[in-house]
Parts: sequence; structure tokens; C-alpha cells
Amino acid sequence: MTGQRTGRPTTLGIVGGVASGKSFVTAEFVAQGAAKFDADAEVGVLYENPVVLEKIRRRWPTVATCDDRLNRQELARIVFAPDEKGSEELAALNALVHPMLFEKFEQKLEQLHESEFVVIDAPLLLEVGWQKFVDYIIFVETSYETRLKRAVERGWTLEELARRESRQLPLDFKKGLSDFIIKSSPDDLEVSTQVASVLSEIRKKQSFRSQHSPT
Repeated sequence: MTGQRTGRPTTLGIVGGVASGKSFVTAEFVAQGAAKFDADAEVGVLYENPVVLEKIRRRWPTVATCDDRLNRQELARIVFAPDEKGSEELAALNALVHPMLFEKFEQKLEQLHESEFVVIDAPLLLEVGWQKFVDYIIFVETSYETRLKRAVERGWTLEELARRESRQLPLDFKKGLSDFIIKSSPDDLEVSTQVASVLSEIRKKQSFRSQHSPT
């Protein structure tokens, strides 16, 4: 646990490998009452901001389309390039976008002050520093074979999967930082049961902490 804050919803961060089913698990937390902050959707909004788009255009002139919009596929090709240059470009993009994204999250959290839980849906949660906002980290454990199958269904090649994973922290490291583990399953009810168990455990932890905290 990265540190419980008082007077705000309990924040949950979902981590795991590429194509591990994080979005499905996130949706299940939402189905069981959690609010959601969709970081990728918020980044999309930022990409439509003329000031942000201009900053991106200055560094990567090829990613702006003729109608003054962002070609996200081209940007992804640049920042996920399988070399050191790709890593540098991804770091530059994160440095540009994420301070504004973190600010939007703080504003959203204030709006959701009556929610019990807020789950953060962010593809690179640990890699870009979201853990400073997270009270509990939940790791979605999925076999490589399953993740590869899902990646292929998305139209990715084996090389694309490997390239995207190379930009993320090792799975063992993510798992080691996590407070809870949810095992991916084709059985929706099994995942739902695990999510309910995690929420129950968190409530117990918070109740115990509240009862034993100094007054």
C-alpha cells in the first residue's frame, strides 16, 4: 500500500502485463460500485488541446494530420520504437502530458469525494508515477499464452507485443509492489468473486486502521 489519505475516496491502481485483462478487471470494480478515472481517455482530451498539440507537433512534426489533429498511430510508432531512441521519445511524451494529466486527476478526485473507491485505469500506471496517487495496487495475473492470444486478436504481431512490453516494468516487479492479486479467468463470475473479495479486504483493513488510529 502506498499510503492511505483521509477525506478522499480510496484509490485503486490496476497493473499487469500487456493484454492481461486489466480493463476487464477495472470494469468489474466499476460494476461493484467504484468510480473510474480513465487516464487514456483523458490523454485523448489533452491531445485535442491546441496548446498540447502544438507542443507535440514541434517535437514530432509527422504526427499532426492535415486537419490539425493528432495521428496517434504514428505517435505510437515513434515512442514504441524498439530501440533507445524510442525510450527517449516515450519519456519526452510522458514528461509533456502527465503533469497535466495528474492535475486533471486531482480535480476529478475532488469531484468524486463522495465515492468510496476510485479505480485508476492507466496503461503505464507504475511507469509514469501514478503510484503516488494510489492507496492499493492490484495485479492482474495472466499467463503469457493468454496475453499473446489476446494480442493477436487485437491485430498485433509477436514483435509488437514484445516492443510494448519492453517499455514496461518487469511483471515480477509489478507483482511484488502489489497489495492484491487477481487471477485472470475466462469465467466472469470467478473474476467478479475475486474483485468482491479484494473490496471486502480493503474495507476490513480500513475499519481496523480507523478503530486503532490515535485520536
